[in-house]
Amino acid sequence: MNDDRRGQAGRGQPLSARGLRLCSLFGIDIFLDSSLLIIFVLIVYMLSSAVFPDWHPDWEASTTWLVAMAAGVLFFASLLAHELAHSLMSRRFGVEVHRITLFLFGGMAEMEDEPREPRAEFLVAIVGPLTSLALGVLFSVIGTSMAGPDFAGLLDEDREAALASLSPLATLMLWLGPVNIVLGVFNLIPGFPLDGGRVFRAVVWWLTGDLQRATRLATEAGRMFGWFMIILGVLQAISGLLLQGLWLVLIGWFLSNTASASYRMLVLRDLLDGVKARDLMRSRFGTVSPQMRVEDFVENHLMQSPQLLWPVLEEEHLIGLVTLEEVRKVPAGDRDMTTLGQVMRTDLGTLTLAPETDARRTFELLAVGGLPLAVVERGRVLGLLSGADAAKWLVLHQR
Repeated sequence: MNDDRRGQAGRGQPLSARGLRLCSLFGIDIFLDSSLLIIFVLIVYMLSSAVFPDWHPDWEASTTWLVAMAAGVLFFASLLAHELAHSLMSRRFGVEVHRITLFLFGGMAEMEDEPREPRAEFLVAIVGPLTSLALGVLFSVIGTSMAGPDFAGLLDEDREAALASLSPLATLMLWLGPVNIVLGVFNLIPGFPLDGGRVFRAVVWWLTGDLQRATRLATEAGRMFGWFMIILGVLQAISGLLLQGLWLVLIGWFLSNTASASYRMLVLRDLLDGVKARDLMRSRFGTVSPQMRVEDFVENHLMQSPQLLWPVLEEEHLIGLVTLEEVRKVPAGDRDMTTLGQVMRTDLGTLTLAPETDARRTFELLAVGGLPLAVVERGRVLGLLSGADAAKWLVLHQR
């Protein structure tokens, strides 16, 4: 399963900036999410305790575990190839991808934006499953070739003997092949956010010319498929297949919720199209001077106003910013002798933005820092902007 999330958080860091950086391929950073360990352990345990012992009852335990671990690593390499295919195709249409994260449910290519035309959306979406299917066929052909010309006939006559005759490498290939084919077919299911859902959305978008309607239909398909998997998982759990059932319920819940979230993100993107930071900011705010004592600031400004970020001005020019954090570091007994100029923050770049900054970028910056931002033009503060201000704007402008 894959989830091509669009959007990038402030100052070059993705909104989901977490995980272990593995390497960089084609200029794209590859990260491993901590949740990946769960599915890796499950795959290795399943293969080493059930699948490979069934295929090779004469194998030593060390061989079984080594092949199982190799299978787990190559499976995630296959997922990475799937995501790289999306990313490289996306670049062909001018949409950059700076990061891929492999996580519990598969992979996530974090794109800067959505494809701007149905054809681009279709090709970016379809190339991932096609890559998985191609890998599946390739691995299967290699495995069958390594197994020898008599393998297919022996498999029909005596399955156990045919599987037991496979070498470790052939075993690896003949497990990876069908798994990648299943992965490719699963991702072609026409429900958002699966690749098949994006293909379906691209087709509806091309037929109707309405991206929002296409996304809504693909989202409903994704939610229905998610609920189908949940119901199927519950039935399996009741019938005694508890682990398989719970896994299906988890995947179904993830699909249903991600489909709804994807639709909400599209509506939000459309709502913010053309909106700038100056449209969201609050233009009435208080300022302070660098000569003001910290004690005066606390008693007459900080405690008397809900404002969290205070611009420090000198001749109406921004020279610093003060928040509760800077004041907290000054001992109470020293506050009447300490000026704001001594404690203010001068790293203005982290808490300021230009008035023409687009709204999506503004929201990302607010999410990263957690503090309000000062909207500044040529050293003059035009306004302040907090998460509450942005949320208020959204409530007033939602359709």
